[in-house]
Amino acid sequence: MRLICFLAFLFMVSCAPTLNWVPDSSPIASCQPDRLLEWSDFSPKVPQDQRGAETAIRFLPYPTHHRLAMALDHEHSWVRPEFIDPANVSLWRVSQHLLAHEQLHFLISCLAVRQANLSMTQDDNLWKMLELTKSVAQRLNLQYDSDTNHGLDLDAQESWELEVMRQFQELGNSAFPFKKNKAKKF
Repeated sequence: MRLICFLAFLFMVSCAPTLNWVPDSSPIASCQPDRLLEWSDFSPKVPQDQRGAETAIRFLPYPTHHRLAMALDHEHSWVRPEFIDPANVSLWRVSQHLLAHEQLHFLISCLAVRQANLSMTQDDNLWKMLELTKSVAQRLNLQYDSDTNHGLDLDAQESWELEVMRQFQELGNSAFPFKKNKAKKF
């Protein structure tokens, strides 16, 4: 029986999506938290509709540093309780895919903010850049949900994950060249 449980666990782990985080080296991180989201970042909630979770984001200006940030809105980010119940083993894999979908929403917004911060000069209007960045992030997140049918189309979900991760890694490498030189090539 233990062997069956162990093999089932290995199968589930190997099927879980993999996303990687590139930390922000700036004193004011573009994304808060400066890490991948976890279910502990979400409040349990039973929604009126069929959705399993929602990631809410706030966009923040830092005028004294002429910088933008985005933060997870913990108050409005939620997940259905059955997806985070450790006793509900049958939903574990679904829960991991749902978490990856929500993590990618966060990554998309983070990517928009990091790009804005890298391209912004002292002459740019911070408030206009904030509104533009917010608009771009919202449009991309809507397109992401539309293309992936809210994560249910696994092929489209994988395509979005690969492209967002490629851009996130590329942006991280261009923003932090010292890491680029240390990267191993296979």
